[in-house]
Amino acid sequence: MDRKPGHLTKNPQDAVNALNWVKFSAGYQPTVGVDYGFKIQHCEGIDLRVHLWDLSGSTEYIDVRNELYIQADAIFMAFDVTNQATFDALDSWLKEIQRYTTGTPDLIVVANKTDLKQKRVISTNESKKWANQNRIKYFETSAATGDGVDRLFQDILVTIIERKKLWKKANPTG
Repeated sequence: MDRKPGHLTKNPQDAVNALNWVKFSAGYQPTVGVDYGFKIQHCEGIDLRVHLWDLSGSTEYIDVRNELYIQADAIFMAFDVTNQATFDALDSWLKEIQRYTTGTPDLIVVANKTDLKQKRVISTNESKKWANQNRIKYFETSAATGDGVDRLFQDILVTIIERKKLWKKANPTG
């Protein structure tokens, strides 16, 4: 290494301030099976750091979940298309999120396990109708096959990046 100790090429605080942090929170019933294990592709000209808080649906974690909704850039609620109870729980998730969220995060509903077509009990039309009635973005995915996962995160990240740029232009000091 050519650099001498104590002689950084950048001021550490400037480097930290240049980072763009994105906070996702995800809530769903324990049986939904969302495990995307995604990676963020390089966005040209943007140094992006993503925090994904995967929140358990178990009631004993409600206090932890509620803290992690605060200042989230996006919150998604997932349900299992083969399990009616997980779809029915979306109303409770939405009430919890609306109660504890600060700011204006993007809200997203994710229909998961779409690869299990023969076992599907919640139709695309029914779940899209719920999302539209609640003014929430809607995506279909399969964590097992990866279908729809890239589109989900790409669309959400683009929306957040555009929103944050607009905010920074209007508020150059913060």
